[in-house]
Amino acid sequence: MLPTFVRRRRRARLRTTLLLTSLIVLSSAGAVVVGSVALAMSWRDAVEKDTEAFLEQQRIADQIVALTYEQQLAAYRFLQRPNTLHLTEFRSRGDSVYRAIRGYLIYDLSMDARLQVENIKETHQRFEVVAERGIDLAQRGRWDAALVRVGGLDERAADLQIAVSRFLSARARQRDAFRMQYQVLSQRLRVALLFVAVALVALGYLVSGLLRRGVLRPLNELATAARRLGEGDASARVPQQSYEEFDVVASGFNQMADRVQASRESAVAQNRELRQALDHLHTTQEELVQHEKLSAMGQMLAGLAHELNNPLGGILGMAECLRQELSESPDAGARGMGRDLAAPLEREALRANALVRSLLSFARKPGGTLESVGLAAAVSTAVGLRAHAFAQAGKTLHVDVSPSLHVIADSQKLQHAVVNLVNNALDAVIAGGGEGLAIRAHPDGDAYLRLDFDDDGTGIENIDEAFTPFYTTKKAGEGTGLGLVLVQRFMNEFGATVEAANRPHGGARFTLRLRRGAAPQTDQPEWTLEVPAVSPIQYVTSAQGRSVEPALARVSDTAAETSTRPRVLVVDDEPSIREIQRRLLTRAGLDVLVAAGGSEARDIMQRENVDLVVSDLRMPGEMDGYALLQWMERERPGLAETALLATGDVSGTASVALPVPPDRILNKPFAGTEFVERVLAALGVSPSTLVK
Repeated sequence: MLPTFVRRRRRARLRTTLLLTSLIVLSSAGAVVVGSVALAMSWRDAVEKDTEAFLEQQRIADQIVALTYEQQLAAYRFLQRPNTLHLTEFRSRGDSVYRAIRGYLIYDLSMDARLQVENIKETHQRFEVVAERGIDLAQRGRWDAALVRVGGLDERAADLQIAVSRFLSARARQRDAFRMQYQVLSQRLRVALLFVAVALVALGYLVSGLLRRGVLRPLNELATAARRLGEGDASARVPQQSYEEFDVVASGFNQMADRVQASRESAVAQNRELRQALDHLHTTQEELVQHEKLSAMGQMLAGLAHELNNPLGGILGMAECLRQELSESPDAGARGMGRDLAAPLEREALRANALVRSLLSFARKPGGTLESVGLAAAVSTAVGLRAHAFAQAGKTLHVDVSPSLHVIADSQKLQHAVVNLVNNALDAVIAGGGEGLAIRAHPDGDAYLRLDFDDDGTGIENIDEAFTPFYTTKKAGEGTGLGLVLVQRFMNEFGATVEAANRPHGGARFTLRLRRGAAPQTDQPEWTLEVPAVSPIQYVTSAQGRSVEPALARVSDTAAETSTRPRVLVVDDEPSIREIQRRLLTRAGLDVLVAAGGSEARDIMQRENVDLVVSDLRMPGEMDGYALLQWMERERPGLAETALLATGDVSGTASVALPVPPDRILNKPFAGTEFVERVLAALGVSPSTLVK
């Protein structure tokens, strides 16, 4: 090292030299220095502005891509649930895209970049044309064509993203050219300064060193950091500078780089969320399709069961009347026929009636609220629908559920859950050559019940994925992979859980852990899988089928006028139902008039005295049961106050509210004895006072 006094001497000489040199070249070099500094500052500002413009253009590009995907999502939402909100959202995002594209016009762009802007605009227009055509098809009800059309939006969105990338590439080339020009100008400035330094040897040497250390290095660091940032390295930063001016520039650049990095991370996160949203949308679409299939099946079952009530009611009623007539015959052979033929016919019809009730109960729409549900009733309804499938496959189905157990659930959803588990068990048992399924319920503490489904089938290959959407071990086309997902969702709604496990000796066990419910205060009997044996109480039901047989005979007007017995008008469009009711009421000692519809019943009441009207609610023609009741309320208010109305909608699927209190409703199919008792109670007479 040099001695201290030598270094001090050099610094002093350097200062003197700089001072003298400055004084000498002040007049000549002043203009050059001032001009050089001003030029350098202007170049620095130009670099900053160009960098800011490029980052803003990148932000606009990200915004265009994000808004386009939001438009695509809005189009999908419109197809799922058409409404003006989704359509407005789609078009609002489109307007935002056009505003963003027009935002590029304020910048000084190269011809290549401007051509790419036009390409972005045209690509987005093609995207919107495809989406608008799909929306138009959906509004015209052509859903399949709309789905196909909107399905092409992915390709259009990808084209738009490619167009945006091409624009950014063109802009990057423009920026590189500008930076190259800046570097050339900087080099020229350095040459000019070097020339001044050579001319002014002493001052030039010192100034060049100062420039290298204090100006060029920071600029190179800034240029390097800017280049790295432009190439995608978001971690590029400028180190802290010794001079305040360059430190401000470095700090500004670093803040800008921080914002760029945050924007890119935000864009990546938004893209990730968009992908997740699209995946969730796909899952939801599949679940909606499954729900629609179940809903359509439920409506079909409800309509089929309601139609079966008509002939089934006639068979039940006629079998009862036939058995009663034969049992009163003096001929032992006829009585034997009633016992050997009519009674089994009744029993089998009752068994079919139990299945119809199960179908109607299963097809009923969910109530949407949680309540105390009889566990045996829900399991019986669901199992009753699959018992025949087990019998056909030669497999056993054992149910051990006490009628006293109640749980907190939605009855319909609980039935669907049981049906899904029973279906899966049947498939597994058949595939694995097992014997069958056992369903058992038992307490689990004071607050819960466990419902176990034990089968000896193939077991569960991957328990961890059992409740994953679309996971299935069945062949293609045989399963959707959503059955267990729906079971788990229903249990979550109930505040319950579902668990899956493989049994030690083969097969699988699914366990529903349900909250206990209080037994409701009702006199209704618990459901059972057993069909009751034939008894003197028979059943009559309604249906929508129409008979082509002529109408059954009415009681003559002369006989009605001379009789002092109460007179009942039976109104039903089904001849067999009218005949059954007429026979039951005639045997009870009543006079009976019958009508095949509301208009005929109205004509009878206008010319005859009637003490009570028993009418079906759903009948064809200009006047059904509802219209007939309204007419009686205007013209025969006394009869309207006591009229009994019959309905076969025992499942609660009717779309029109019942017009009278429940105590005046006859739910079909009804027992013959119950029917007669309800009629006598409405008349206010005792059976002992009637003349048979």
